[in-house]
Amino acid sequence: MTPRDLRILFVAALLFCAGVSTAALKPAASGPPVTPEIDAMLPDAFGAWRRIGLSDAVLPAETALREGEAVAYRAYRDDLGRTVTLVVAYGPPLGDSVRLHRPEKCYVAQGYDILSKSRASMSAAGRPITIVNLDTKSAARREAVSYWLRNGDIFTGRAGESAFRRFQNGLSGPLDGALVRVSTINAQSPQFDLNRAFLADFANALSPDARALLLGAKEGA
Repeated sequence: MTPRDLRILFVAALLFCAGVSTAALKPAASGPPVTPEIDAMLPDAFGAWRRIGLSDAVLPAETALREGEAVAYRAYRDDLGRTVTLVVAYGPPLGDSVRLHRPEKCYVAQGYDILSKSRASMSAAGRPITIVNLDTKSAARREAVSYWLRNGDIFTGRAGESAFRRFQNGLSGPLDGALVRVSTINAQSPQFDLNRAFLADFANALSPDARALLLGAKEGA
């Protein structure tokens, strides 16, 4: 083989490698988002909690769900007679079904004042997450509201880290988002401990698919 032939083979090999690299960098074609059967994925009973009929709950104004978005409403009662209202919303990416269900918007729109807002850390099915606690009050009652908002793989309260990770990954935004909200009624003081205990038991009772939907893929999984 002559030196000229070797040069031709070398150039051809370079072109082939460049073509393979370019193909690998092209994003895979994605179809329309799949709408999860979110209500069917929620447990009817877990621990001391049993599902009951939903009534007298603060719910957002209904909007037409877009493809891939899902919302579910539940109420549960334990063996002590305590009642917790649950709202779950999912959307890819952080869509209207999730944003419009943020408690700050829902409660204020229905005449509630937000007396205080704080953040707390907890473990949900082995995942460290941040939840938001709202002490809300209307002319008729007082509610303790607790929720987590998953934005991609980041939870509420870590917006700066979320933006940094999106920059690292070269992404323009999160792939999906989920909101899980619980509320309890008490005339004296907000029952945030009850909310947190319910959320922990609820997360542990979820199926693997439901956990991935509401809590995201577990690191290392």
